[in-house]
Amino acid sequence: MASTTSQIIHKTHMLNHDQMLDYYADWADSYDADVKSSGYEAPRVCAEALGKVLSDKSALIVDCAAGTGIVGEELKNIGFKTIDAVDYSQQSLDISASKGVYKRLICNKFDENKIEEIKDDSCSALICVGALSMNHITQTAFPEWNRIVKQGGFMVFTLSRVEYDDGLPDHRLVIGNGIQELLDKGTWELIDKTAIPYHSGYLADMFTIRLKNQKRSLGLP
Repeated sequence: MASTTSQIIHKTHMLNHDQMLDYYADWADSYDADVKSSGYEAPRVCAEALGKVLSDKSALIVDCAAGTGIVGEELKNIGFKTIDAVDYSQQSLDISASKGVYKRLICNKFDENKIEEIKDDSCSALICVGALSMNHITQTAFPEWNRIVKQGGFMVFTLSRVEYDDGLPDHRLVIGNGIQELLDKGTWELIDKTAIPYHSGYLADMFTIRLKNQKRSLGLP
């Protein structure tokens, strides 16, 4: 793509759902090369962060917004063997399938809906790199994350510090409030929060979370 990675980030922030699907379909073939040329180290850094808290290399991990499988490759590089991919771009999943790092590829999006292919309390961890944003995955997905991750399991995810001057809601504030609410409720425990390099000189906050209490997150007694 001719656009710089920072321009791409801003453009996708402005698209509606159908436009977003078309955009990622068109981008899928060159995605890996484009993001790697921007010095995109977040997949490796986040995979290593998960490796520090999850010692069982056979444990089931869900790669949320897996895209073309860059994060899955990094997880495999550090020894994880059982990884499921969820992404709503079938073209991206088709590319990730060729890499041989995932057990299952599920074409769906994490939001308010229940992903039927993933059972309750079935995952030891979830990882989500570069996808938390107002036009991608938001705090509305957190109950579904909590449903599928075992109590005591882990979540590693990024929240970018990219700022937009376009009149849209500040994704860092809105999603950050969702994160803080679960921490305040005692549903999540913050293991670590670290600023890491992101796209084209930007930073992102990387969160490492332990799920403490699923019942509270699901509104159960």
